[in-house]
Amino acid sequence: MEEERVNPDIKSILDRADELLKDLEEEYNRCLQASKVTRRAKNITHEVLEKLRGALDQAMFQAWEKYVLHNLPDQQRESARVYFPIASDLNSFRSMLGRGFMTNLDSIQIDLYDFLLNRQPFTSKENQWLALLSKIAAEGKHIRLTPQKRTEIRRIKVSRSNGGSVSWDPSSVRFGPGVSIVGAPIDPRTQRTVPTPGVTEQREIWVSFILEGYEVNALGFCKEACQKTRVLIEEMGNLL
Repeated sequence: MEEERVNPDIKSILDRADELLKDLEEEYNRCLQASKVTRRAKNITHEVLEKLRGALDQAMFQAWEKYVLHNLPDQQRESARVYFPIASDLNSFRSMLGRGFMTNLDSIQIDLYDFLLNRQPFTSKENQWLALLSKIAAEGKHIRLTPQKRTEIRRIKVSRSNGGSVSWDPSSVRFGPGVSIVGAPIDPRTQRTVPTPGVTEQREIWVSFILEGYEVNALGFCKEACQKTRVLIEEMGNLL
């Protein structure tokens, strides 16, 4: 559908999420270069997903206002809690609708009911991103980011059979001729150990961040969620 069919307030939230996504990518790149995770990276990650969750809830509220509100007595209108339902099973799905007094949505507006049901994580694996979005947004700014690493040759560790070991970063330490560490000679030209039993060399490079506990690429998921949330809300707008 044309994007202008989306409520202007909701579109503004989606656009802001896209702006934050650009900030997030820049911050991640700085973090990767510095080999540390900043609080700003964590906060922006949460802000992106929080915006998307809010946009979904506002889209659901818009539908509620059109199809449900006029049928409710004043007391129910005031106590209704309207959220875009993201549930793990059918009972939970209907329970979430019930908070907004929408348990009869399938008789009031079957097309909207079917649309929401077909977007549930328990309906299709393709909808699992919604469950992840909901969980992370609910965590607040306490989400945990950890570096995803690939092993390359960089940090040198020299070990002996008695358990003793020494390690160093060859980019910051230079050894001259005749130096041996734990019995392993150092080649001053390459700053590498001469092949010696018990010597291992390893380098770690940070290539991305993962959402701890979910094992997904944080930036990749935020990009996916921004794109899919916009599409979902545009499709939902066809029913309003």
